[in-house]
Amino acid sequence: MDGNLVGYVIGRVLQIPPLLFGISILTFLIFYLSPIDPVAAYLGPGTEEMMSPEDVSKVEQQLGLDQPVQVRYISWLDRVVQGDWGISCVKKRPVLDVILERFPATLLLTTTGYTLSMVLGILLGLVSATKEGSPLDRFLHRLNYVIYSTPTFLIALLAMLVFAVWLGWLPSSRMVSVDEPTTFWAYYLDRLKHLILPATVLGISHIAGFYTYIRSNVLEAMEEDYIITARAKGLDEWIIVYRHAFRNSLLPFITQIGLMIPSLIGGSVIIESIFAWPGIGMLTYDAALRADYMLLMGMTLFTSLLVIFGNLMADVAYMILDPRIKYS
Repeated sequence: MDGNLVGYVIGRVLQIPPLLFGISILTFLIFYLSPIDPVAAYLGPGTEEMMSPEDVSKVEQQLGLDQPVQVRYISWLDRVVQGDWGISCVKKRPVLDVILERFPATLLLTTTGYTLSMVLGILLGLVSATKEGSPLDRFLHRLNYVIYSTPTFLIALLAMLVFAVWLGWLPSSRMVSVDEPTTFWAYYLDRLKHLILPATVLGISHIAGFYTYIRSNVLEAMEEDYIITARAKGLDEWIIVYRHAFRNSLLPFITQIGLMIPSLIGGSVIIESIFAWPGIGMLTYDAALRADYMLLMGMTLFTSLLVIFGNLMADVAYMILDPRIKYS
Protein backbone atom coordinates (compact mmCIF):
# COMPACT_ATOMS: atom_id res chain seq x y z
CA MET A 1 0.00 0.00 0.00
CA ASP A 2 1.18 3.54 -0.82
CA GLY A 3 2.90 5.14 2.18
CA ASN A 4 1.24 8.46 1.40
CA LEU A 5 -2.17 6.80 1.48
CA VAL A 6 -1.37 5.21 4.86
CA GLY A 7 -0.35 8.60 6.21
CA TYR A 8 -3.53 10.17 4.90
CA VAL A 9 -5.70 7.48 6.50
CA ILE A 10 -3.88 7.85 9.84
CA GLY A 11 -4.36 11.62 9.69
CA ARG A 12 -8.07 11.23 8.99
CA VAL A 13 -8.46 8.70 11.80
CA LEU A 14 -6.76 11.08 14.24
CA GLN A 15 -9.36 13.71 13.33
CA ILE A 16 -12.22 11.45 14.40
CA PRO A 17 -11.94 11.83 18.23
CA PRO A 18 -12.15 15.68 18.26
CA LEU A 19 -14.95 15.52 15.70
CA LEU A 20 -16.91 13.06 17.84
CA PHE A 21 -16.22 15.23 20.88
CA GLY A 22 -17.84 18.21 19.14
CA ILE A 23 -20.77 16.05 18.04
CA SER A 24 -21.24 14.79 21.60
CA ILE A 25 -21.43 18.38 22.90
CA LEU A 26 -24.04 19.35 20.30
CA THR A 27 -26.01 16.16 20.92
CA PHE A 28 -26.10 16.71 24.67
CA LEU A 29 -27.05 20.38 24.34
CA ILE A 30 -29.82 19.67 21.84
CA PHE A 31 -31.53 17.23 24.17
CA TYR A 32 -30.75 19.35 27.25
CA LEU A 33 -32.54 22.31 25.65
CA SER A 34 -35.36 20.23 24.20
CA PRO A 35 -38.84 20.23 25.78
CA ILE A 36 -38.49 16.54 26.68
CA ASP A 37 -38.83 15.98 30.43
CA PRO A 38 -36.31 13.23 31.31
CA VAL A 39 -38.15 12.34 34.50
CA ALA A 40 -41.49 11.93 32.70
CA ALA A 41 -39.79 9.89 29.97
CA TYR A 42 -38.14 7.65 32.56
CA LEU A 43 -41.26 7.10 34.66
CA GLY A 44 -43.72 6.75 31.82
CA PRO A 45 -46.84 8.72 30.81
CA GLY A 46 -48.92 10.01 33.72
CA THR A 47 -46.71 8.54 36.46
CA GLU A 48 -45.06 11.82 37.48
CA GLU A 49 -48.42 13.48 38.15
CA MET A 50 -49.29 10.78 40.70
CA MET A 51 -46.04 11.19 42.65
CA SER A 52 -45.21 13.61 45.40
CA PRO A 53 -42.61 16.35 44.80
CA GLU A 54 -40.24 14.57 47.20
CA ASP A 55 -40.42 11.34 45.19
CA VAL A 56 -39.87 13.24 41.93
CA SER A 57 -36.80 14.89 43.49
CA LYS A 58 -35.44 11.47 44.44
CA VAL A 59 -35.83 10.30 40.86
CA GLU A 60 -34.04 13.42 39.61
CA GLN A 61 -31.17 12.72 42.01
CA GLN A 62 -31.07 9.10 40.90
CA LEU A 63 -30.76 10.22 37.26
CA GLY A 64 -28.25 12.94 38.12
CA LEU A 65 -30.58 15.70 36.93
CA ASP A 66 -30.00 17.78 40.06
CA GLN A 67 -26.39 18.48 39.01
CA PRO A 68 -25.14 21.38 36.84
CA VAL A 69 -25.24 20.81 33.09
CA GLN A 70 -21.44 20.61 32.71
CA VAL A 71 -21.22 17.95 35.42
CA ARG A 72 -24.01 15.96 33.77
CA TYR A 73 -22.28 16.18 30.39
CA ILE A 74 -18.90 15.04 31.72
CA SER A 75 -20.54 12.16 33.58
CA TRP A 76 -22.50 11.13 30.47
CA LEU A 77 -19.43 11.40 28.20
CA ASP A 78 -17.34 9.34 30.61
CA ARG A 79 -19.93 6.56 30.55
CA VAL A 80 -20.23 6.72 26.73
CA VAL A 81 -16.45 6.34 26.30
CA GLN A 82 -16.60 3.23 28.48
CA GLY A 83 -19.38 1.75 26.36
CA ASP A 84 -22.26 2.66 28.67
CA TRP A 85 -24.65 4.71 26.53
CA GLY A 86 -27.33 4.77 29.21
CA ILE A 87 -30.57 2.88 29.73
CA SER A 88 -33.52 3.19 27.37
CA CYS A 89 -36.50 4.55 29.27
CA VAL A 90 -38.93 2.54 27.16
CA LYS A 91 -37.01 -0.69 26.58
CA LYS A 92 -35.47 -0.72 30.09
CA ARG A 93 -32.28 -2.06 28.52
CA PRO A 94 -28.84 -0.63 27.68
CA VAL A 95 -29.11 1.75 24.72
CA LEU A 96 -26.11 0.31 22.86
CA ASP A 97 -27.48 -3.23 23.16
CA VAL A 98 -30.85 -2.15 21.74
CA ILE A 99 -29.22 -0.33 18.80
CA LEU A 100 -26.85 -3.18 17.91
CA GLU A 101 -29.72 -5.65 18.14
CA ARG A 102 -31.79 -3.70 15.60
CA PHE A 103 -28.96 -2.64 13.28
CA PRO A 104 -28.64 -5.92 11.27
CA ALA A 105 -32.29 -5.64 10.16
CA THR A 106 -31.74 -2.08 8.93
CA LEU A 107 -28.47 -3.08 7.26
CA LEU A 108 -30.23 -5.88 5.37
CA LEU A 109 -33.07 -3.63 4.24
CA THR A 110 -30.99 -0.62 3.21
CA THR A 111 -28.22 -2.65 1.54
CA THR A 112 -30.78 -4.48 -0.58
CA GLY A 113 -32.75 -1.33 -1.36
CA TYR A 114 -29.78 0.86 -2.21
CA THR A 115 -28.15 -1.87 -4.30
CA LEU A 116 -31.36 -2.11 -6.31
CA SER A 117 -31.55 1.68 -6.72
CA MET A 118 -27.89 1.91 -7.74
CA VAL A 119 -28.13 -0.85 -10.35
CA LEU A 120 -31.34 0.48 -11.91
CA GLY A 121 -30.26 4.13 -11.62
CA ILE A 122 -26.91 3.47 -13.30
CA LEU A 123 -28.43 1.39 -16.09
CA LEU A 124 -31.25 3.84 -16.83
CA GLY A 125 -28.94 6.85 -16.57
CA LEU A 126 -26.46 5.26 -18.95
CA VAL A 127 -29.17 4.35 -21.46
CA SER A 128 -30.63 7.85 -21.26
CA ALA A 129 -27.23 9.48 -21.81
CA THR A 130 -26.43 7.35 -24.87
CA LYS A 131 -29.89 8.08 -26.34
CA GLU A 132 -29.88 11.82 -25.56
CA GLY A 133 -32.80 13.63 -27.19
CA SER A 134 -34.57 10.44 -28.26
CA PRO A 135 -38.15 9.50 -27.25
CA LEU A 136 -36.68 6.96 -24.81
CA ASP A 137 -34.55 9.65 -23.18
CA ARG A 138 -37.55 11.97 -22.82
CA PHE A 139 -39.66 9.14 -21.36
CA LEU A 140 -36.99 8.23 -18.80
CA HIS A 141 -36.55 11.89 -17.91
CA ARG A 142 -40.28 12.33 -17.22
CA LEU A 143 -40.43 9.06 -15.31
CA ASN A 144 -37.51 10.23 -13.20
CA TYR A 145 -39.33 13.46 -12.32
CA VAL A 146 -42.43 11.51 -11.30
CA ILE A 147 -40.42 9.21 -9.03
CA TYR A 148 -38.45 12.10 -7.56
CA SER A 149 -41.55 14.14 -6.77
CA THR A 150 -43.59 11.27 -5.29
CA PRO A 151 -43.28 10.99 -1.48
CA THR A 152 -41.78 7.77 -0.20
CA PHE A 153 -44.73 7.03 2.07
CA LEU A 154 -47.12 7.29 -0.91
CA ILE A 155 -45.06 4.81 -2.94
CA ALA A 156 -45.00 2.48 0.08
CA LEU A 157 -48.76 2.67 0.65
CA LEU A 158 -49.56 2.14 -3.05
CA ALA A 159 -47.19 -0.84 -3.23
CA MET A 160 -48.72 -2.32 -0.10
CA LEU A 161 -52.24 -1.80 -1.46
CA VAL A 162 -51.51 -3.42 -4.83
CA PHE A 163 -49.15 -6.29 -3.98
CA ALA A 164 -50.24 -7.15 -0.44
CA VAL A 165 -53.95 -6.30 -0.34
CA TRP A 166 -55.29 -6.61 -3.90
CA LEU A 167 -53.01 -9.30 -5.33
CA GLY A 168 -51.92 -10.94 -2.09
CA TRP A 169 -48.51 -11.83 -3.51
CA LEU A 170 -46.38 -10.42 -0.70
CA PRO A 171 -46.76 -9.86 3.06
CA SER A 172 -47.53 -6.29 4.11
CA SER A 173 -45.50 -6.00 7.32
CA ARG A 174 -42.94 -7.49 9.71
CA MET A 175 -39.66 -9.22 8.96
CA VAL A 176 -40.96 -12.77 9.44
CA SER A 177 -44.41 -14.32 9.64
CA VAL A 178 -46.26 -14.58 12.94
CA ASP A 179 -46.13 -18.37 12.65
CA GLU A 180 -42.38 -18.34 12.03
CA PRO A 181 -41.17 -21.33 9.93
CA THR A 182 -38.88 -23.75 11.72
CA THR A 183 -37.03 -25.36 8.80
CA PHE A 184 -33.93 -23.64 7.36
CA TRP A 185 -35.07 -23.00 3.77
CA ALA A 186 -38.65 -22.14 4.71
CA TYR A 187 -37.39 -19.61 7.26
CA TYR A 188 -35.14 -17.76 4.80
CA LEU A 189 -37.72 -17.92 2.02
CA ASP A 190 -40.20 -16.34 4.39
CA ARG A 191 -37.73 -13.55 5.24
CA LEU A 192 -37.08 -12.99 1.54
CA LYS A 193 -40.80 -12.58 0.85
CA HIS A 194 -41.04 -10.01 3.65
CA LEU A 195 -37.95 -8.18 2.35
CA ILE A 196 -39.04 -7.77 -1.29
CA LEU A 197 -41.72 -5.10 -0.80
CA PRO A 198 -39.94 -2.67 1.59
CA ALA A 199 -36.58 -3.06 -0.17
CA THR A 200 -38.13 -2.41 -3.58
CA VAL A 201 -39.97 0.67 -2.33
CA LEU A 202 -36.77 1.97 -0.72
CA GLY A 203 -34.85 1.36 -3.95
CA ILE A 204 -37.44 3.06 -6.16
CA SER A 205 -37.62 6.11 -3.89
CA HIS A 206 -33.85 6.71 -4.30
CA ILE A 207 -33.39 5.75 -7.93
CA ALA A 208 -33.87 9.32 -9.20
CA GLY A 209 -30.66 10.60 -7.61
CA PHE A 210 -28.51 7.86 -9.13
CA TYR A 211 -30.15 8.25 -12.54
CA THR A 212 -29.60 12.02 -12.65
CA TYR A 213 -26.02 11.80 -11.42
CA ILE A 214 -24.91 9.11 -13.88
CA ARG A 215 -26.69 10.70 -16.84
CA SER A 216 -25.17 14.14 -16.26
CA ASN A 217 -21.68 12.73 -15.63
CA VAL A 218 -21.70 10.57 -18.75
CA LEU A 219 -22.92 13.46 -20.90
CA GLU A 220 -20.20 15.67 -19.45
CA ALA A 221 -17.55 13.00 -20.04
CA MET A 222 -18.65 12.61 -23.67
CA GLU A 223 -17.47 16.18 -24.30
CA GLU A 224 -13.94 15.58 -22.98
CA ASP A 225 -10.87 15.57 -25.21
CA TYR A 226 -10.03 11.90 -24.61
CA ILE A 227 -13.46 10.91 -25.98
CA ILE A 228 -12.89 13.02 -29.10
CA THR A 229 -9.47 11.36 -29.49
CA ALA A 230 -10.99 7.89 -29.09
CA ARG A 231 -13.53 8.65 -31.80
CA ALA A 232 -10.79 9.96 -34.07
CA LYS A 233 -8.99 6.63 -33.65
CA GLY A 234 -12.07 4.85 -34.97
CA LEU A 235 -13.04 2.97 -31.79
CA ASP A 236 -16.53 1.51 -31.61
CA GLU A 237 -19.09 3.75 -29.92
CA TRP A 238 -19.94 1.18 -27.23
CA ILE A 239 -16.24 0.94 -26.26
CA ILE A 240 -16.04 4.74 -26.05
CA VAL A 241 -19.15 4.98 -23.91
CA TYR A 242 -18.78 2.00 -21.59
CA ARG A 243 -15.00 1.65 -21.27
CA HIS A 244 -14.04 5.33 -21.19
CA ALA A 245 -16.90 7.74 -20.45
CA PHE A 246 -18.83 5.45 -18.09
CA ARG A 247 -15.77 4.26 -16.14
CA ASN A 248 -14.56 7.80 -15.52
CA SER A 249 -18.08 8.87 -14.54
CA LEU A 250 -18.11 6.28 -11.76
CA LEU A 251 -15.16 7.82 -9.88
CA PRO A 252 -17.02 10.79 -8.34
CA PHE A 253 -20.00 8.47 -7.91
CA ILE A 254 -18.09 6.64 -5.16
CA THR A 255 -18.05 9.81 -3.05
CA GLN A 256 -21.80 10.10 -3.44
CA ILE A 257 -22.26 6.63 -1.98
CA GLY A 258 -20.38 7.67 1.18
CA LEU A 259 -22.44 10.85 1.48
CA MET A 260 -25.65 8.82 1.24
CA ILE A 261 -25.13 7.09 4.59
CA PRO A 262 -27.25 9.64 6.53
CA SER A 263 -30.18 8.74 4.30
CA LEU A 264 -29.51 5.08 5.13
CA ILE A 265 -30.98 5.88 8.54
CA GLY A 266 -33.34 8.69 7.58
CA GLY A 267 -34.86 6.90 4.62
CA SER A 268 -35.38 3.73 6.58
CA VAL A 269 -37.45 5.50 9.26
CA ILE A 270 -40.42 5.94 6.92
CA ILE A 271 -40.14 2.54 5.27
CA GLU A 272 -39.63 0.65 8.53
CA SER A 273 -42.50 2.47 10.22
CA ILE A 274 -44.95 1.67 7.40
CA PHE A 275 -43.89 -1.96 6.97
CA ALA A 276 -43.25 -2.56 10.71
CA TRP A 277 -39.68 -3.59 9.89
CA PRO A 278 -37.79 -4.11 13.20
CA GLY A 279 -34.72 -1.97 12.46
CA ILE A 280 -33.18 1.17 13.91
CA GLY A 281 -35.39 3.36 11.71
CA MET A 282 -38.48 2.09 13.47
CA LEU A 283 -36.56 2.20 16.75
CA THR A 284 -35.85 5.91 16.20
CA TYR A 285 -39.51 6.56 15.41
CA ASP A 286 -40.65 4.79 18.59
CA ALA A 287 -38.03 6.62 20.67
CA ALA A 288 -39.18 10.01 19.35
CA LEU A 289 -42.85 9.09 19.83
CA ARG A 290 -42.27 8.03 23.45
CA ALA A 291 -39.73 10.77 24.27
CA ASP A 292 -36.97 8.26 25.05
CA TYR A 293 -34.27 10.93 25.09
CA MET A 294 -31.43 8.59 26.14
CA LEU A 295 -32.12 6.29 23.19
CA LEU A 296 -32.41 9.29 20.84
CA MET A 297 -29.01 10.55 22.00
CA GLY A 298 -27.53 7.12 21.39
CA MET A 299 -29.05 6.98 17.91
CA THR A 300 -27.58 10.41 17.11
CA LEU A 301 -24.09 9.29 18.12
CA PHE A 302 -24.44 5.99 16.28
CA THR A 303 -25.55 7.70 13.08
CA SER A 304 -22.68 10.20 13.37
CA LEU A 305 -20.20 7.32 13.60
CA LEU A 306 -21.68 5.75 10.46
CA VAL A 307 -21.42 9.01 8.54
CA ILE A 308 -17.80 9.66 9.59
CA PHE A 309 -16.53 6.19 8.71
CA GLY A 310 -18.62 6.08 5.54
CA ASN A 311 -17.08 9.30 4.27
CA LEU A 312 -13.59 8.07 5.20
CA MET A 313 -14.04 4.83 3.27
CA ALA A 314 -15.45 6.70 0.26
CA ASP A 315 -12.47 9.09 0.18
CA VAL A 316 -9.97 6.26 0.48
CA ALA A 317 -11.68 4.24 -2.26
CA TYR A 318 -11.75 7.30 -4.53
CA MET A 319 -8.03 7.86 -4.05
CA ILE A 320 -7.15 4.23 -4.68
CA LEU A 321 -9.13 4.14 -7.93
CA ASP A 322 -7.89 7.51 -9.19
CA PRO A 323 -4.07 7.76 -9.08
CA ARG A 324 -4.26 11.46 -9.99
CA ILE A 325 -5.49 12.26 -6.46
CA LYS A 326 -2.71 13.51 -4.19
CA TYR A 327 -2.69 12.48 -0.54
CA SER A 328 -2.35 15.34 1.91
